[in-house]
Amino acid sequence: MVDDLKATLIKLRPEIDKNEAETQAMVVDLEVRQKEAAEQEKVTAGEEAESRKLFAQVAGIKAECEAALEVAMPVYRDALRALDTLDKGDITEMKAYASPAEEIVLVVKAVCLLRGKPENWDEAKKLMGNAGEFLQQLKTYPKDNIKERLLTKLKKYT
Repeated sequence: MVDDLKATLIKLRPEIDKNEAETQAMVVDLEVRQKEAAEQEKVTAGEEAESRKLFAQVAGIKAECEAALEVAMPVYRDALRALDTLDKGDITEMKAYASPAEEIVLVVKAVCLLRGKPENWDEAKKLMGNAGEFLQQLKTYPKDNIKERLLTKLKKYT
């Protein structure tokens, strides 16, 4: 029986050696993959930290924008309500002024800027030529699509 076991062992030895070599190769491959995974984990951790930092910056900018919007929205709504109170007669009266108040000139210069016209009282009077049309243009102006460059120029009137 011992001889049979020896013979079986001798017979199976090449297969055992082959399996052992494959196992060793798998262990080496596993170690390599573990190193690669550890390196990737370091990179990922760094990217995650950078992403968190960027997220915090964006959140800060968002908070600043929301705070500015909180201040601006009541003024914006007041301006829309004021626009709704104007009628053709108001525009006709304003257009007739030879020397309008400084505030009126300031507002119509801003309107001229937005309309791409020279920013002066004479040009403003031309824009107000048809009071009804002028009011309609003010009410339907694409205020949500004003280019940044134009907004920057408009700041001198605010």
